[in-house]
Amino acid sequence: MAEKAEHGEGEGLGKFSFEGVAAEIDAFLKPEPDGPQARRRERILQAAEALFVAHGYRKTSVDDVAGAAGVAKGTVYLYYNNKAELLLHVIALQKRRYLERLAPAFDLSVPPVQRLRTLIRLAIQVGHELPLISRQGSEDHEIEAVLKDADAATLDGINTMQIEYMVHMLDAATGHSRPRAALEARAQVLVDLIFAVVNGGRQVRQGMPLETYIATVAEIIVDGITGEPVADRERA
Repeated sequence: MAEKAEHGEGEGLGKFSFEGVAAEIDAFLKPEPDGPQARRRERILQAAEALFVAHGYRKTSVDDVAGAAGVAKGTVYLYYNNKAELLLHVIALQKRRYLERLAPAFDLSVPPVQRLRTLIRLAIQVGHELPLISRQGSEDHEIEAVLKDADAATLDGINTMQIEYMVHMLDAATGHSRPRAALEARAQVLVDLIFAVVNGGRQVRQGMPLETYIATVAEIIVDGITGEPVADRERA
């Protein structure tokens, strides 16, 4: 018998709750306890964020970040393997600040399919609003350089966090009826689609209002290209 996802009816609890997701991001951003090391890491991240937003990934060096943070270059490398890993942490920092915007996707009073649609819509919306992601997704295609330079283990860790939450959402939305392998495959494709829309949507939506574009993408992903639009269903 195919292995089923084991999230059960306690969806939204534990690490899949709003608090659980926030705690997981916090642990990724600051793995050490509060103290001088944690404060130094925070200072490095804040300096890197300001420089990446102002000048971009390619034009910002680790030397620049170290100087702005008031630490030696070698100190930066004690915390981050390279510049790409530093940028991925800065992106996570900005996402953490916007996490409250995703709160409706954790509301268990809402049907799972609607929550999934809401998650997709809000994830794309927030992706377009985050200053750093917006810059990295510009015509310079700097995000491609980041992914090429980043440590594979760091990328795998970020992807695993995203996939686990998506598997949980999809499991609930499909009535706990699909095997784990099928959910993982769909979760990976969904994460990739959101990434592609966030980083390519500015160039391809051809003047369509962003809100309309995002809502249509979410409906197509959840309901299918021939599905009845949500607005039409609500009027029926």
